[in-house]
Amino acid sequence: METIEKGFKYRIYPKESQIEQIELMFKAKRFVWNHFLKLNMDKFEKKEKLLTYNQMSSLLTQLKKENIWLKQCEKSILQNTLKDLARAYSNFFKGSMKYTKETIEHAKRTGKNLTFYDLEKHPKFKSWKNNYQSIKMSFVKTTAGGNIRVKEKEIKYTSTGKYKKQNCKIQIPKINNIKIAYSRQYQGRIVSSTLSRDTDNKYYISLCCVDISNNPCEQTGAVLGIDLGIKEFATTSDNETIANPKFYRKYEKQLIKAQKILSRRKIKGSNRNKQRLKVNKYHKKIANCRLDFLQKLSTKLIIDYDIICMEDLNTKGMLKNHKLAKSIADVSFFEFNRELEYKSKWNYKIISRIDRFYPSSQICSECGNKSNQTKDLGVRTYICPVCGLEIDRDYNASINILNEGLRILEDKAS
Repeated sequence: METIEKGFKYRIYPKESQIEQIELMFKAKRFVWNHFLKLNMDKFEKKEKLLTYNQMSSLLTQLKKENIWLKQCEKSILQNTLKDLARAYSNFFKGSMKYTKETIEHAKRTGKNLTFYDLEKHPKFKSWKNNYQSIKMSFVKTTAGGNIRVKEKEIKYTSTGKYKKQNCKIQIPKINNIKIAYSRQYQGRIVSSTLSRDTDNKYYISLCCVDISNNPCEQTGAVLGIDLGIKEFATTSDNETIANPKFYRKYEKQLIKAQKILSRRKIKGSNRNKQRLKVNKYHKKIANCRLDFLQKLSTKLIIDYDIICMEDLNTKGMLKNHKLAKSIADVSFFEFNRELEYKSKWNYKIISRIDRFYPSSQICSECGNKSNQTKDLGVRTYICPVCGLEIDRDYNASINILNEGLRILEDKAS
């Protein structure tokens, strides 16, 4: 049976003493990253060969002797930090080594002289001011079962026979028995874990697991075309409309109010930091609502349909339209496509993508005649001048997307 890799994320509730140790490990990661980034930047400026992972690992031993407090941090965290830095430089050299348009415009406004540090994809220094922090720990097998393990405690209900997991703890290197909201049991074998502090000051742990038995959902034989939009999130070829929840618009007034209060707070003051967390909580609330909606919708579509035909949207380019950018960002087309992609692989379903320039809204789904009448977004009904078909423009587009997607699959098969 085929196995897959999955991540299981849980919220944790560390005590004050445990938070101090976690923050120390965050600090150690930042210190090591910034130290070796500075060394590599000096070598890059002198046009010398950069340090490899093995060279940095050797220097790390000496750095620990000079900074004794680094030994309080789990060693795999610092090793993974060096691997991430080596990978970041590898990606940097694979890129085009150019300045982004935003970087150039910012330099013109501020009068800043651009350096190689400002090049696109060049690794950046890590700051304690960033409220999001994370560390990655590798799993090591021990006599007790492993340096990362969950300690479960189950309490059964006598009336229903059901149970809930209560007072569960997780043990990670250097920190014992952190309370965890163990909402579902992880599967497979743990290879690493990532402990993070999110922007709302809540702590989470993500377990990366492998060797998970893949149980794909049943094949239905059904096919579907989807036309994504802003007014309605999606219109399908089954003539179903999926409403756009507009989570950002829902909380926009509260968010604007919180941001206005933040702008009036004294810089570096304690009240400003408190208000900043309130603003972050609204952003996190919006993100959680959006993610929950997209996960449920993508799972339902994968279960119900074997072939899903969609447009290959250029989301990055669409966001440059400043009149619609906020609405486009709110619907998260990219995330929806990403979720459908990996879920389709797990369940042996097919995602057929048509060209982004295919005029799905301008072609009659009945006779195939092309008309430019729907280039105006204000026109919501397509009327074919040849066969007289009168149909909703989005429903018409979804049918055309389905037909084109199936045609592409037939061409690939032949």
